Amino acid sequence: MEIIILSKEKVKPSTPTPPHLRNHKLCLFDQLALGICITPIFFYKNNNNIVDNRLKKSLSETLTLFYPLAGELSSEDDSTFVKCNDNGVLYMEACVKDNVCMDEFIRDLDLSQLINFLPQHASMGSKMNYGQTLETLVSIQATRFNCGGVAIGGVLFHRLLDGDTMSKFFNTWAKIARGDFHNDDIASLDFTSSSLLFPPQNLPQEFLETNKMIFFYEEKSLVRRFVFNARAIEAIKMKVSSENVPNPSRVEALTTFIWKHLILATRTTKGVSSSPIMVAHVVNLRSRIDPKLLNAFGNLVFIATSEVIDMSDDDELDLPHLFGIVREMFENMNSENLKALQGDDALDCIVDMATQVGSLLPQLDTYKFSSWCNFGLYDVDFGWGKPIFIAPFIEPISSLNKQQIILVENGRNDGIEAWILRNNEEMLELEKDEEFLTYASSNPSVH
Repeated sequence: MEIIILSKEKVKPSTPTPPHLRNHKLCLFDQLALGICITPIFFYKNNNNIVDNRLKKSLSETLTLFYPLAGELSSEDDSTFVKCNDNGVLYMEACVKDNVCMDEFIRDLDLSQLINFLPQHASMGSKMNYGQTLETLVSIQATRFNCGGVAIGGVLFHRLLDGDTMSKFFNTWAKIARGDFHNDDIASLDFTSSSLLFPPQNLPQEFLETNKMIFFYEEKSLVRRFVFNARAIEAIKMKVSSENVPNPSRVEALTTFIWKHLILATRTTKGVSSSPIMVAHVVNLRSRIDPKLLNAFGNLVFIATSEVIDMSDDDELDLPHLFGIVREMFENMNSENLKALQGDDALDCIVDMATQVGSLLPQLDTYKFSSWCNFGLYDVDFGWGKPIFIAPFIEPISSLNKQQIILVENGRNDGIEAWILRNNEEMLELEKDEEFLTYASSNPSVH
C-alpha cells in the first residue's frame, strides 16, 4: 500500500496561551513514562467523507483547551516542565494511492500496513530517550481512501499524557468538529492537581536505566491481534472465578487467561518447567487515590506488579489461582498504599521496587498488560459516525518493548481485542495453543 502525502503543516492553538499558563509542571508519573508514544488509529466508514478545513480548525480550537500538547519538552534530562509556547502539533493530510477500499483493507487486515496511517516523520517512540526533544509532542495524519473512508492516526508523546487523557483529547476534538461541544464538557480539566499530589522527583540515572531494562530491550518480535467475543469473555470469567475470588471484570479475566497461556509459551520455548515470573498491569489511578482526580491531565497511571513468583507446580497455573494473583495486584493499588508515592519517601519507594526487580534480570519473565477499555474511544465521532475499528499500533521490528499486551474494546460485538507483542518463538507457540484459540480468534475480519 502506498500513501501520498497531500499536505504537512503545524496547527497552533486558536487562542494564544496566556503568560500564567506558559509552564506546565510534570508530575512523578509523567517522569516515569518511558520515551515512547501512544499511537491510536481510528477508521471511519465509507460515507463519502471529506477531510476538509473543519478538521484543522477544530484541532486548533482543541489545542487551546489542551495547551500543553502544543508545547515543547525541554531537552534537559532533569526538566520537570513543558514549555507551553504554542509551538503547535504536526498535521498531515494524505490519501491511499492504490485503489484499495477501506472495507477491503480491514476485512483482510495486514497489521504491518497500519504504520502507513501514522505520520511517517514522527518517531514511534522506539528510539526515544529521556529528555529527547521532539519536533512536536503530538502528530496527526488524516488519510482518505478512494471509497470515501477516512483513517485518523495519532502519535502522542507518552511523557505528557496517558490513555485517559488521550481519549479526552480525541473526544473533545471530535465534539468540536461536529459542532456538539459545550464549555462545560472541559471546564473541569485539571492541569495542576497531579503535580501537587505527586510532585516530580530527581530521578537517578541508574534507576532510569534499570526501569528500561525491566520492560524494554531491542529484539525482533511479532505483533498479533486476537479477538475475544462477548460469549468467550463470559466463559473465561466463569473459568477464572472461584468462591474465594469471585466476580472478575472483563479485563481481570482476560489478563489472567492470556497470562497463563503466555507462561506456557515461555516455558516451551525456554525448555524449562519453572522460572521467576511477574505480571504487571498499567492502572489508572484517577478513581483510586484520595481525593479522586477524575479530570486530571497527563499521566496518572502506575504499573501495578505482582510479587515475583517461581511457579514450579503445574497446579499453580490453575486459572483461579492466577486470578487471585491478578486480583490482589489490582487491589494493592488503593488510596492507602498510594500514599507512599505522595510523600518525601516517594523516590526511595520507587527506586527500591525497581532495584528488587532489576536484580532478577535477565532470568525474570515479565508480562505487561495495559487496557484502553472504558475510555469511550468508540465515541470519537467527527461527524462521520462512530469509528468502525480502532487499532493501537505497535511496531514490532524496532520496538524496545520487551513485551506488551494491550486490551482494546471491539466496537461491534461487545468483545475485546488483545494486541500482543512477544518474541518470535513465544508468539509462534501461542498461535499453536489449541485451548487459547478455543476462545480467541486470530486477526478476524472487522466485519
